[in-house]
Amino acid sequence: MNGGVLRVKHHLVGGFSTVTLCPKVTDHVREEIKAFLLNKANAKAALQMQQPAFDYDEEVEEPRPSQPNLKKRKGPMDKFVAPTPPDVLKGRKDRKDIFGVCDKEERDNACRAIAKWFYDAAIPFNAANYDSFKEALELVGRYGSGFKPPSMYELRVPFLIKEVEEVENQLVEHKTEWAAKGCSIMSDGWRDSVVQKDIINFLVNSPKGSVFIKSVDVSEAVKDANLLFSMLDRMVDEVGEANVVQVVTDNASNYVKAGKFISV
Repeated sequence: MNGGVLRVKHHLVGGFSTVTLCPKVTDHVREEIKAFLLNKANAKAALQMQQPAFDYDEEVEEPRPSQPNLKKRKGPMDKFVAPTPPDVLKGRKDRKDIFGVCDKEERDNACRAIAKWFYDAAIPFNAANYDSFKEALELVGRYGSGFKPPSMYELRVPFLIKEVEEVENQLVEHKTEWAAKGCSIMSDGWRDSVVQKDIINFLVNSPKGSVFIKSVDVSEAVKDANLLFSMLDRMVDEVGEANVVQVVTDNASNYVKAGKFISV
């Protein structure tokens, strides 16, 4: 193809309207080149903010980290407007002398809109403490104005499928760790006072971390030692008997008896 080294970089990173994404580039190479292009663009933008210098012969499209395949159409005004790099947005709170009252007012308006969404959807307030919530807002901020939120269908089907696949891939890594270093099965029962249900949770712990496996509703069952032994025994088989180092349970008498059955 025609073009210089910048065009090759765009080909490897993707997200540019002038070239297609290379189908053979590895993830670490693409991320390294993307970081290089972003750092170079940020340095250029910072220089333009200090001393504006317009280049009428060069037109560069900056890749958006959250939308690698997004095609951006540039207009004539783009030559006179420097893009806002991510570190400028991130560092607003440290530069109150530049943004001042205007920045506080814009943040208040954005926070009120987010709060209203929490109220309308009856979302628990502690959901704001989730790291995923903060990451989502950060990526929306990087995208900039005009972001189109996901539709109900996208939330229910394509994005949900991707999240399930990611969790399954993480579980494969944990299972590899179980086989290599062993693991512990943890079981704990509790009662939901709202819906009046008895639940038993099963988790597996290893040096890589704890993984929730499943919950079992035992509201209609007699929670004696035989039932608990049967469920724990199935969990041992599911995890792999050779991988299980110990079984950790409640100290109630029925759990203690079930533990003795397992150790035999």
